[in-house]
Amino acid sequence: RPMMQFESGYTVETVFDGSKLGIEPYSVQLSQNGELLVLDSLNSNLYKISMPLSR
Repeated sequence: RPMMQFESGYTVETVFDGSKLGIEPYSVQLSQNGELLVLDSLNSNLYKISMPLSR
């Protein structure tokens, strides 16, 4: 997974690359049952993605 180190010790790790599915994520939330809820910024669609994601 791609990782970036930002100033002040913040680390960001990519857990979902929406571009592979044609999704430009605006907001990503984890539901209580472990699914990702993704709001698409381009089309205002809401996607539900089951975990685990394949690598």
